[in-house]
Amino acid sequence: MASAKGLPLLFESDESHQGIVPALIYDASPLVRQQLFTSLGYLLCQWNPRDRYQYGERILPIILSGVFDELPAVQSTCDSTLTEVANSCVHDLYEAQILESIPEDEKEKKNLGRA
Repeated sequence: MASAKGLPLLFESDESHQGIVPALIYDASPLVRQQLFTSLGYLLCQWNPRDRYQYGERILPIILSGVFDELPAVQSTCDSTLTEVANSCVHDLYEAQILESIPEDEKEKKNLGRA
């Protein structure tokens, strides 16, 4: 399990270099991009809800950018990653007693989690 505390360092940039994570979005290798989106989604799902929502505003736009990747395999990876993150968010809402039950319909669960 990785700590969320080091995440801001991966986004830092200055005149001489771009941040690590933003640079990987445009890597020439589709496998690198695919692994980036998978890893970031995995982290979001594994972190506690406090870290998930604190750092989600930095990570989710990166995963969303992969939905528009030129390769369908990368797009598919991002879509499944977003579905996993959405499921984690639905469970967070249920555990916080905001939802009375977890929706059975996968489409409803996906839409609720992404909202």
